Amino acid sequence: MNKTSIQFPDILSLHDIPISAVSNDQLSIFLVIVRVIVTQGLCILGVVTNVLCIVTFVAQGLRDTVNTGLLALAVSDLLSLVTLSWLSVLHTPDFSSRDLPFIPLEMGYLTAGWPHVFFTRITTWITVYITLERCFCIAAPMKVKAVFTPRRTVMYIVGVYLVMLASVFPIYYTARFANKFVPQKNITLLGIVFISDRNDIETVSFHINNILPLTAFILIIVGTAILARKLQQISIWRLKTSSVNRSEEMLSRDTKIVKMIVSLSTIFILCYLPGTIVFIWMMLDPELRIDGQHSYLFEAAFATLFLLEALNSSVSIFVYLATSTKFRQTFFKMFFKPIKSQQDPTASNVSVKQTSTQSEKRTINS
Repeated sequence: MNKTSIQFPDILSLHDIPISAVSNDQLSIFLVIVRVIVTQGLCILGVVTNVLCIVTFVAQGLRDTVNTGLLALAVSDLLSLVTLSWLSVLHTPDFSSRDLPFIPLEMGYLTAGWPHVFFTRITTWITVYITLERCFCIAAPMKVKAVFTPRRTVMYIVGVYLVMLASVFPIYYTARFANKFVPQKNITLLGIVFISDRNDIETVSFHINNILPLTAFILIIVGTAILARKLQQISIWRLKTSSVNRSEEMLSRDTKIVKMIVSLSTIFILCYLPGTIVFIWMMLDPELRIDGQHSYLFEAAFATLFLLEALNSSVSIFVYLATSTKFRQTFFKMFFKPIKSQQDPTASNVSVKQTSTQSEKRTINS
């Protein structure tokens, strides 16, 4: 099969792209600040917070469907941040200017960019599942545990991974790593080559990769609206109820879970709304692509979108700490109590001395 080699334009020196709104230097500075500094900082924060979330959820146990879903969400967030961090490294001027055996930006296309998209799509559909599970709990509270079981939750997550893997497979089919000559450096480096019928295959794949997240985004908005309405109804009901009865105590836990899911979904909507707009724009304008006439807009837009995605994947732990008593107790017990015990060894010594004194008194009295 014939292959066509395409040299990607360097985002830090877009000499061949006509730019009217901004200059090369302005775009370069913007991309360095957003991608290399801000996004990388969020990635480091997010890796730490998601590891803490994973450890906490595992300690709590996975018998509950909510915990299973949130654990899967933390894993996909973690992997999306790791790939995005690698992409930020590849865009670092000091790194990309070194004598590397590969073309950094082209290497990032298949090893960082699309893997990041893959994991963010998984995050999206796990968020859909968590949101709709709470909606079903409101609509049919007596049947929710029979329908949403831990086993089915795991099966759904595995299914999401398989479907998302199938959706990005055409990208990896049309783009391959191969040695290619770089005229600017007069050297042969490892880069990307595309097959001859790339455009036909990518057109179908592109629409699939836009329809799937758009559908998920709509479902999350609808589910979040339903949950927010339910929270409002609960607040009104509590104002009318003067006494605390058993039914309200049973409702308290579900209310906290709903608040947590609404908070997560709201943050997701705010962070992914610009991305949804950009993807619709890309469907209408085929020149908005990395090698199109509007490549400078493509680079600036996706740098901003990746920053927002990194933000969404990094702040979940703060939502859990603010809305979930069980998570908060487990978290502080695991990560802060041992430190406190090590810093205050006198407490155990005092306890031993008190026990010894009491034993001596009993011996004397006897």
